[in-house]
Amino acid sequence: MNKGCLAGVLLMTLIIPPLAIGQDDAGQADDHSSIGHVWRDYVVQQSVEVGGRITRVNGNSQMYDTFVNLQTGPRLLGQELWMRPMTRGEGLFDNLYVSSFGFGGDPYDMARVRMEKTKWYNFVGVYRRDQNYFNDDLFANPLTLNPGVTNCSTVVGGAVSPCTSSPAFNTKANYFYSNSPHLQATTRNMGDFNLALFPQSAFRIRLGFAFNDNNGRVDSSLEDVAIDLTQQLEMRSQRYSFGIDIRPLARTTLSFDQSLEYVKLDTAYVNNPVNPYTLGTGGPSVSIPIYFPPCTITVGGLPRPPITATGVLNPLCNTGVFSYSRNDNVRSYFPTSQLSLRSNYFRNLDITAAGTYSSGNSKLLHYNDLFQGGIGRGGTAAAYQVTGPANTNRVSGNADLGLTYHLTKSWSVSDRFRWLDWRDPGFFNQLTLDCYRTPAGTAPLSSPIGAPCSIPGITTVGNAAAGLTAASAVDYNTLEAERTYFNTFTVNWAPMRKISSYVGYRYGRRELRTAYLSTTTNSLTGAGGTVGAPGASTQAVRPLSTDKINQNTALIGFVFRPLDQWRINVDAELLGADNTFTQIGPRHEQRVRASTVYKVNRWASVNGGFHIAESRNDWAKSFGGPGINLFPAAYAPAYGTKSHDHYYTLGASLQLNHQVHLDFGWTYMDQYFSVPACMLLTAGIVAGGAPTACPVTTNQPTVPAQLNVTASATSPPLPLTQVYQENTHTGFAVLTVRPIDRVTLNLGYDITSTTGNDTWYRGDNGAPLMVLGDAYGNSPGIPGNPGTIVTGPTTSVGTISFRGPFPNQPLGSQDFNWHRVNAGVAYELAKGVTLKGAYGYYDYTEKEGNISPNQLVVLPRSFHANTGTVSLKYAF
Repeated sequence: MNKGCLAGVLLMTLIIPPLAIGQDDAGQADDHSSIGHVWRDYVVQQSVEVGGRITRVNGNSQMYDTFVNLQTGPRLLGQELWMRPMTRGEGLFDNLYVSSFGFGGDPYDMARVRMEKTKWYNFVGVYRRDQNYFNDDLFANPLTLNPGVTNCSTVVGGAVSPCTSSPAFNTKANYFYSNSPHLQATTRNMGDFNLALFPQSAFRIRLGFAFNDNNGRVDSSLEDVAIDLTQQLEMRSQRYSFGIDIRPLARTTLSFDQSLEYVKLDTAYVNNPVNPYTLGTGGPSVSIPIYFPPCTITVGGLPRPPITATGVLNPLCNTGVFSYSRNDNVRSYFPTSQLSLRSNYFRNLDITAAGTYSSGNSKLLHYNDLFQGGIGRGGTAAAYQVTGPANTNRVSGNADLGLTYHLTKSWSVSDRFRWLDWRDPGFFNQLTLDCYRTPAGTAPLSSPIGAPCSIPGITTVGNAAAGLTAASAVDYNTLEAERTYFNTFTVNWAPMRKISSYVGYRYGRRELRTAYLSTTTNSLTGAGGTVGAPGASTQAVRPLSTDKINQNTALIGFVFRPLDQWRINVDAELLGADNTFTQIGPRHEQRVRASTVYKVNRWASVNGGFHIAESRNDWAKSFGGPGINLFPAAYAPAYGTKSHDHYYTLGASLQLNHQVHLDFGWTYMDQYFSVPACMLLTAGIVAGGAPTACPVTTNQPTVPAQLNVTASATSPPLPLTQVYQENTHTGFAVLTVRPIDRVTLNLGYDITSTTGNDTWYRGDNGAPLMVLGDAYGNSPGIPGNPGTIVTGPTTSVGTISFRGPFPNQPLGSQDFNWHRVNAGVAYELAKGVTLKGAYGYYDYTEKEGNISPNQLVVLPRSFHANTGTVSLKYAF
């Protein structure tokens, strides 16, 4: 906060109290002063709290904004207004309530209004504004993690000599990311307004309107060449709804609802290089990929760095991005109809039923994806453009029917059936124009790519070598659909108020249908026109196939009250399935939940509970048949995922007396996830020699397909097991003390401490996967970097062993401490006038103990912050 704002806040705290006191004193003569004041024919109560925040942040401000985002400035911290007529039934309303908080700069603010008049109407309106900021370096790893390359190595006696000066690499050559290249900084405005007419009558009408408007900046990266992108996101949805409720019979309500939702999404990505470079001497501006590949540049038969000490890109690198843009507009609408019934007309039977149908459409308009640069794959310079319309229809229906029959006062049976059916047929008419050339080994990267390059937006002069434009027209037609139904049957027993229980069975059936058809036509165009006749159309077909899952679940639960002050709830589920759609979907799952609350006496109560969930998945067996092993036959069998989630909680609330109140709690979470996989890795980077490659495995029961379709001799699919483990302790304590009249003190503290790891293990011996790289964590090592040995004119190997597959991956959310302390004081200056002060301390510390200091290309993004809030609340 600048000095002017601070002075304004302090002046406000000095001026407003006397004014407020004067108004309060004037109102004490009013007979209604204890419940508000009278305005015309209404009793009015209201309050307003204004103040300001002062914030100081040390450390990573992006992580502070991700976690907290409380900034300096004046605020309207809270406001309330309540009105009711002195004589019930008169006036425009019987109750009016308006409240708001957070306006003036807080990341979350809201305004709410509720107005009603008995028998006539009930209106509720809510407006929210959220500032969403997210910049965590764990998002989209390992794109954030690659260090610079050596720029000062020299050739001495026919060999590459590493740098002797410091630093040993150029940070501009492949920049460090103090922030993640994947950023979200958006503002979302939301509104929800609902009006009910004749709410107590047998015929009710409901009207509603809602909107969600999300705008701001979103940064991402292009996967193919891994370059920085930024866009201005604009998304807006509007939802209109109408409903009626009819009570044709006693204790029976029939409802009809109709809604229509419109969605508008506009995106426009452009290249956003953090560090642009000059191509050669006086060349155009070029950005390099986030993961800078070890492009081949040789001088005297030896590899040389691609970036000079002055930040100039050597044209012989043949890797760089001149420009990129992508634009698209999506327009969608979704009308939905629903009919529902609620009835207990029959003495022993409760009925609930609902049916919903929706048929919507989503269109992709004005799609244009344009790229120009060197993609670094075999030294190919390229430009491409992808355009074409796309359309998807969505048709869905679902129904629910619930019946509960009361056999006796103690016994009842319930059955609930749920059905869901949806399908998404779609098409994409894609036109791709590729302009490319393969230069000689000594030909430099140049821009423009070359004539004719019949691509709008690509310059067609400036290169002696003629470019060729390949046109590829592809018509895609797809279908995805699912039919699901579940039936749950339970028997319920409640012999007395202190005990009740149930036992049940749930059957579920899921059917996933997919189909795919693409038709491709190719042609090649040169400077004089078509140089290759349009190729014959080719088709790729995946016929309609159906995958099915049958699920059986046993259910049990009970509620027990040993004492009137003590309640215990326990329930359990045991699930078994004969199939799974994905490698991480469970085929066997067990869940047990328990909670208890015990009121020791009038001033103390304790609570606790646990939730244990364990699952496993024999994925290879279900897709490939009995006995199928993802790993080579000589290795221990690896079929699928194993995981567990354990939660334990304990808390207490103590109201020692009118002056002292204490709440505290603790939660422990244990998560474990293990899944076998076959990862494509360069065999030469695996320390100790690479294990035997995974075998070809069929992953569909009816349509044979290979898991490892992109495998090659240099990058075989190696058998690995990923093990993710996280243990988290969370605790809080809140103390409220009223030492004297008019003074309230608050003190709070909460902590989250997490330890964990994400480790890849070899499938052959179970040891952690170790990869070879240079001193800065590049695997394979970049020529010229310390820890890299040149083995040939164009090849080199790393000599330092790191845990793989990404040796410099930060722990981030798996290993950190989060502390938050808050303290506050409230002093009632006069009746209805309260002066408040609050202090908050935030501390976030990442524990990167598993990474050596020279490998920390992304330093721990820790921060600590102090916030102070001064406010004045005036209630009248």
